[in-house]
Amino acid sequence: MGLRNILAYLNQLKSTGIIKDYAISGGYAVMYYELPVSTYDLDILVLLSNEDDYHNLYEYFRAQGNKIENVYIFIDEMPVQFLPNYISPLFNQAIIEADLIAFEDIQAKVVKLEYLIVLLLTAFRPKDRIRIQSLLKKSDKELLLNIIRRFDDEQKSLYKRYQKVLADAQ
Repeated sequence: MGLRNILAYLNQLKSTGIIKDYAISGGYAVMYYELPVSTYDLDILVLLSNEDDYHNLYEYFRAQGNKIENVYIFIDEMPVQFLPNYISPLFNQAIIEADLIAFEDIQAKVVKLEYLIVLLLTAFRPKDRIRIQSLLKKSDKELLLNIIRRFDDEQKSLYKRYQKVLADAQ
């Protein structure tokens, strides 16, 4: 099926109201910002009203005959992980502020670079730290710090991780 057709399918889900909106995140978003990476799946932040809508999304794919394995819904042969907005205010805002892009002739949304960095700071796996260092070169540092401040916890975990990445880059 390919990425183009999967994005067209996501747009169809949006136009039929099964999802309200979406944004590409994860490895494919990193690749959009011109950092070559290997990724297993397509991560999609999805705007839904509640957990019932998330359950209904899986039921929709199950009824369509899609393979579902763990958290992945296979659209053709590609594993897609849908991450609902209600998990975190950061997810919600990343969808709302995502950039509209064109992939071939299909419109799609991808999380803004600075939101992507904060999402990677949240996961903070070794591969995320490497990706963050590369992506920081292209980012708006003031916007990035504003997003970190807005979504950080009381322990300032995101800010501390950001400082660690900066220190490691020295």
